[in-house]
Amino acid sequence: MYFQSLSELAKISGLTALISVTISSFLGLIVLIKYFKTRQFLILNFFLCIIFTSSPWYPSGLGYLFWIITGEVLIYQGYVLIGTVAIPIAIIAWLNVYLSTLNPKIKKPVLIIYGILSIFFEVYLFYFLIFAPGAPVDSLLGVIPDPNNPMDIDYKGFVLIFLGLSILTACITGFHFAAKSMNKEEHPEIRWKGRFLLVAFLLFGISAISDAIVEMNPFLLVLMRGILVVANIFFYLGFILPKWSKKLLKIKEDSLLTN
Repeated sequence: MYFQSLSELAKISGLTALISVTISSFLGLIVLIKYFKTRQFLILNFFLCIIFTSSPWYPSGLGYLFWIITGEVLIYQGYVLIGTVAIPIAIIAWLNVYLSTLNPKIKKPVLIIYGILSIFFEVYLFYFLIFAPGAPVDSLLGVIPDPNNPMDIDYKGFVLIFLGLSILTACITGFHFAAKSMNKEEHPEIRWKGRFLLVAFLLFGISAISDAIVEMNPFLLVLMRGILVVANIFFYLGFILPKWSKKLLKIKEDSLLTN
């Protein structure tokens, strides 16, 4: 078996990504268990948000785990699919939460628009990745700039546009959702959820944008992945606000967003 060597930066990237997605998966599992207990549809959407928001970091984390076990790296197609195919689920799930809560009148047309964009994205992705082997996929989907660091990819073409649009949409609507929640003077629980979500979206935006446009060194990689972990924890607190945190914050049960 051919053993693929990795640079130290690749190992750090893979390890920090693996830790990040493991923690986000664990938090997502907690939310999923709560959904099965309550059968509340918005909580299912919260689960989809937490799990698939971390999609861009799955290839690095799972690819590193795959390398540890087999000594080989993920193939290009697997890397791109794992990192991108579920992004539309995350953004549509979040928009469903946002619009259902704040502006249900426009929920249907907005979700239809994003649904159409998502279908186009998936068709674009699968066509150039699988069904058009002669296409210049590096310039249309993404390029791995360093052969010794196959844990990171620079996305290109419509993939980059869609990812950028999704991050921008999530952050803008997330800040608005958090601000509205923090204005609920009569609902302390909702105000705390808003505070947590404001921090979560801010940290997520910093981590996602930095990973995309900043040339990483070991220190920045550890810092950005640490910020991503903290963002996921705050997402969990903002979406669910578990009982232990309510006791810690000394607030009573509030049902506005949990029912």
